[in-house]
Amino acid sequence: MPPAGSGEQPPSILPPSPPPAGQSGFRDLSPPRGEPFDPAQGTPLTPPPPPGWTWYSVPGTSCRDGSEAGLFIRFTGSNRLLIFFEGGGACTTAGFCNFNPANVNQVLSGTGETVLGSTAGAVAGRQQPGAYQNGEVTGIFSADRSENPFREWNIAYIPYCTGDVHFGTRQAASVPGVATPQKFVGHLNTQTFVGRLVPTFEAGLERVVVAGSSAGSFGAALNFSMISDAFGVQTDAILDSGVPFDDEFWPTCLQKTWRDLFGLNDALPPDCAQCFDADGGGLLGMTDFLLAKHPTAHLALVSSIHDEVIRLFFTPGLDNCATITTADPVGITLGQLAGGQLFPAATYESGLRGVRAKYTGQGRMASYFMAGANETLHQHTWRPRFFQVAAGSESLAAFVSGFLDGRMEDVGP
Repeated sequence: MPPAGSGEQPPSILPPSPPPAGQSGFRDLSPPRGEPFDPAQGTPLTPPPPPGWTWYSVPGTSCRDGSEAGLFIRFTGSNRLLIFFEGGGACTTAGFCNFNPANVNQVLSGTGETVLGSTAGAVAGRQQPGAYQNGEVTGIFSADRSENPFREWNIAYIPYCTGDVHFGTRQAASVPGVATPQKFVGHLNTQTFVGRLVPTFEAGLERVVVAGSSAGSFGAALNFSMISDAFGVQTDAILDSGVPFDDEFWPTCLQKTWRDLFGLNDALPPDCAQCFDADGGGLLGMTDFLLAKHPTAHLALVSSIHDEVIRLFFTPGLDNCATITTADPVGITLGQLAGGQLFPAATYESGLRGVRAKYTGQGRMASYFMAGANETLHQHTWRPRFFQVAAGSESLAAFVSGFLDGRMEDVGP
């Protein structure tokens, strides 16, 4: 793919011709296998990672600023593995890039729970479990809460430093207002990580869950098929605060911008015919493809009904993407004081309810939606809220436990 600014055209919205169908009738997306991660030979880190976690800087991977990427692993000896993708916005304009970590030594200011809680943008800090909870490793990462269904699982934690919802394929992309080319290579990194995680955990492995929050939720969904193919065991997904919508509620011009800027089309399964709408929309079609290709897979959606952070990132899609090259999160937030518009709460809620309604009754998808005091809050699975009754009837931890046991239910409004 040519780098942005080279004078060549961006990647076509039309898919490449699919390869010959394999035994299953679908393309096997398994990446090349690499060396397993040695539990005793992690990369030294100062300050050290949280107790029980090991950091691996991974050659051949890159953050968007060109520095080396990596991942944390918690080894437990279990026959189950959770792969978690961290969130942190998307680098689509100069303003939004300022609110997106450019390397693993940057984090968002604050907790990332509200728009105002992260007003300082990306600041120095180490991306790792607990980074946004003042060092408290809680929620799905907690090893000492009996209510946590993942407390004994192996976990691979993938920090977010590529700005492309973990699914980019472009080595040198031009972003409006940003002087230097950006390496949007999240999908290429994930292929490298998975290629090494498979030989690390495959002996006796029985189950994989792919999860993520915010941008990591989109990354978990988009990389799901590749991960499932690679491990070849029961694989399910938990998507927290980043749910793909139907085109009626997710502007197609915004989807097209992501496709072109990050090179998403080159990472999408080439045999997913419904993933390549001519106008750039249709990314929700990936869900139908995943359910068809992976007939035993189940998906869980977790969201506040009026998530203000995701609504902020959808705002540049308003008015047919009139501000798509200049949008700035600070300007959008301050603009509301003068009557400016954030992506409408009612539209966001309708998008959520539309996805729930579309898949209810198929026995493949569960949902946990929050209203009331939690209706605008962002990211839930790794916070103390995971153990609270946040949706009116049961805790998110209890919902996830039921999901893992095969209970497909819709909790909350």
